[in-house]
Amino acid sequence: MSSKKWNLEALKSALRSDSRIKGWIVTEENTARRERYFLSDSAELSIDQDRETRSQAITLQLMVKLEKAGKQGEITQRLFTDQTLEPQLAVALEAASGTEHQEWSLPAPLPQNEIPLRVSCDPAIAEDLESSMDQLTSKISAAVATRRPTPFNSAELFVSVHDRALHLSNGLTHRSSQSRIYAEAAYSMAGKDSTGAQVSDEFLETTWAVGLRDLDIEKLFDDCSQCAENSVQVSLPDTGKYAVVIDASSLAALFGSAVSQLSSSQKYNRLPFLEPGSELIPAATGDLITLSLDPTLELGGDTTALSDSGLLQTPLELVKDNRVLTSCTDQRYAQYLGCVATPSRGSLVIKAGTAGYDELTKSAPVVIEVLQFSSLLPDPNSGTFSSEIRLAKLHDNVRGEVRYIKGGCLSGSIRENFKSAQFSNTQVRRAHFSSGQSQGFGYFGPSHALIRDVSIVGV
Repeated sequence: MSSKKWNLEALKSALRSDSRIKGWIVTEENTARRERYFLSDSAELSIDQDRETRSQAITLQLMVKLEKAGKQGEITQRLFTDQTLEPQLAVALEAASGTEHQEWSLPAPLPQNEIPLRVSCDPAIAEDLESSMDQLTSKISAAVATRRPTPFNSAELFVSVHDRALHLSNGLTHRSSQSRIYAEAAYSMAGKDSTGAQVSDEFLETTWAVGLRDLDIEKLFDDCSQCAENSVQVSLPDTGKYAVVIDASSLAALFGSAVSQLSSSQKYNRLPFLEPGSELIPAATGDLITLSLDPTLELGGDTTALSDSGLLQTPLELVKDNRVLTSCTDQRYAQYLGCVATPSRGSLVIKAGTAGYDELTKSAPVVIEVLQFSSLLPDPNSGTFSSEIRLAKLHDNVRGEVRYIKGGCLSGSIRENFKSAQFSNTQVRRAHFSSGQSQGFGYFGPSHALIRDVSIVGV
């Protein structure tokens, strides 16, 4: 194998023939992607850049034998087919041999006829990526053509299909595909602030989806324009504690972080961990949370048949009516802790509440509805969160007024501020994908929630 070009079969053959190697996980991801960048040209939509890209990513998780009993070396490394294979494997072997981890093994391979088909790729996108791109471009064009008080600045649209192959040293091979859509809109507004000074502001909204049906272009552009329109004549909030309404994106970020405390990896690593039988929110009196992971959700952000170690993934209810039922435990930590492995992947699903949106915004004399955080930062270990308020509505239910605020620092704790939480009676989908990450995040849960006694430091 002196040639630079090599394929997956050559890689697996080289791995199998080396007696120092205990096991491996190889993932191959081939991505077809269309990108369009839009600008405003004399109030008309124009395409600034139009790209088509194709890429391949091969990742090797290598486990090697060590002389020390009960230990193994382990490393994860990116491999490149345009570089000679042997030197890359030599580097990976040397790096893995220099580490020391508790030993674990892959499970027995599932028979192919026992691996279910999961709908993780929109058939229309898979069949014709270009047509899907044009369809969404037409919707953007219509949204931009809508007369608004705010000038349109720019937009971005990415549509991609990710074909993934999982190859394990136990002999299992599994192939799957996922579609991804990213859309972004930017509008601006100029005017005078509350002091009479001339100011301007640009507002940016982004969204992800897996399927075409879950991407509402019109709403994205409407929301962005409305936020830009109301981002100029604003004031800082007064310092105090408030009832606060947050949306699905914020709920996804908060509970996507908090669910880590239900993972057995936390217990093994002696990090904050919620044992089965404990309360998710201590002494909760509001809507009691029921939370699960669902890898079967059609076109979800983390819809999958198998984990990377080859375990079958099925829905797992983690919390029911605020009581922790079980932990999610992947193959590695099941062997570390001497327990049974469970599903550990899937979109986060939270049961809806009973309140309508209007009821939430009128549930206290003053309710602050956060429209966008500057950067919501939840801490997965403490459960605390904080962010500057990018823009919010202040619902003054005593005076019957609504005004806009921005600035000020909001901070709280899931375990404290969700004690008397109320969740909306409508559920929505959300998805998010990070650059360079094969695994996505999915959410299916309440569109809004009201939390109380949230600290805001303003003026």
